[in-house]
Amino acid sequence: MQGIGIGAPTVQLRAFNTETGLVETEQITTVPVIGWGGALTVSQMIELPRKGSYRLIATVFEGDKRKGQGEITVYNLERLTPDTQQSGLMIEDIDFIAKKVSGNSAVIQTDIYLANGDRLPSGPFEVEVKVKETDAHLVADKQRTTITNVDPEKIVVATVLLTVPDQYNYVVEVLIWKNGTIVKHGEGTVQLRPGAQVSAGTQFVTKKIETSKFVAEEGRIAASPYPTPVMKSPGFSVPVIVFALAAIAAVVLRTRRHT
Repeated sequence: MQGIGIGAPTVQLRAFNTETGLVETEQITTVPVIGWGGALTVSQMIELPRKGSYRLIATVFEGDKRKGQGEITVYNLERLTPDTQQSGLMIEDIDFIAKKVSGNSAVIQTDIYLANGDRLPSGPFEVEVKVKETDAHLVADKQRTTITNVDPEKIVVATVLLTVPDQYNYVVEVLIWKNGTIVKHGEGTVQLRPGAQVSAGTQFVTKKIETSKFVAEEGRIAASPYPTPVMKSPGFSVPVIVFALAAIAAVVLRTRRHT
């Protein structure tokens, strides 16, 4: 703003809702006297709902006379990320380890690798882990743990134990909470009963995994690989033969032919 004359000018800032045309809010700021040829930058701050679009009009007055005006339109404020959600925390990886199988339940250890991409320490925050059955989206278990700090360019592992019914498939959601706001979201999958669609959609193989064979002993991770099912051509009405190791029993649905 350049010098415009004698006296103290005022700057009026108005925000008009672009849908209704009504004034959402306004602010008037008195500016110190500016001499001829002088210049001054005026900063004003207004609060608007984080939704919709607004036309901002700034008008300069000297007394009752309007001396200048400028405007700008801001769109889709709901897309702006709140300051409380700006965080350098990142979910680098998620590991799942079977710790215990008892009856129809399995205990899955979930290790979340958390990194800090900021230049400052993260400070305390919470990690919430929810495990949902893939088809029904029912929450089988939910746990929280607190992380005191992650230093810049460092990685911390957060660990929770989830108890779920065996022989189901799950989506595991990881939420990072800080200052009462979710700042990061990630997810992984745990398939305790995987299936495979093959042969142009004419056959479906469901494999039953013996989860107990994957239970990690202290100090090491036990894993038993299962073989790839061997199937004949879907053009013949004979059972699909699936070879399995001792750790896996296979359930095969016979191909149905329609004539």
